[in-house]
Amino acid sequence: MSPAPADPDIAAATFQAHLDRLWASSRPDRLGWSRRRIDPLHSVVTLPGTRPTGEVDPYHFLLGAEYYDAAPPTARLVDPVTLGYAAEGSHWWPVLETLPSWFKLHAAYPWPDRRPRQLLCFSMNAEFYMTDHSPQAHELWVQNRHTVAMTLFRLAEILSPAYYRRPAA
Repeated sequence: MSPAPADPDIAAATFQAHLDRLWASSRPDRLGWSRRRIDPLHSVVTLPGTRPTGEVDPYHFLLGAEYYDAAPPTARLVDPVTLGYAAEGSHWWPVLETLPSWFKLHAAYPWPDRRPRQLLCFSMNAEFYMTDHSPQAHELWVQNRHTVAMTLFRLAEILSPAYYRRPAA
């Protein structure tokens, strides 16, 4: 079932407050994360992809609060200049291996509107709930328990040397 759109003013305030609280912890700075506010409902967060050799590559995620925080933020990999979807095979598309069962990365997932487009397929992303998925109870987003921080920590985990290899180009 697709999440219901949130009140934009409340969603924006909650989203920004949760991001501010996360950044105030200084943990994102220690991990090499950065963020850029696009508008009240959207921010781009840059996370490092760390290769098994130790080299680091930046990846940019456009997060949105259209359904927040009754549902997780929207999340997509983007080109940092255009903010359009990162193209498969581009420098902004990661090569991942041996992924955990809770995450998949699709360049062209078959959405219900029949327009294939990118999907970061995990339950801490609102788009997961807009597509044909049936998460188990322990995988579900829980309002007042999960925040945008959970989404970001899951994405950071995928970009760790355990799964991340290099940029596609």
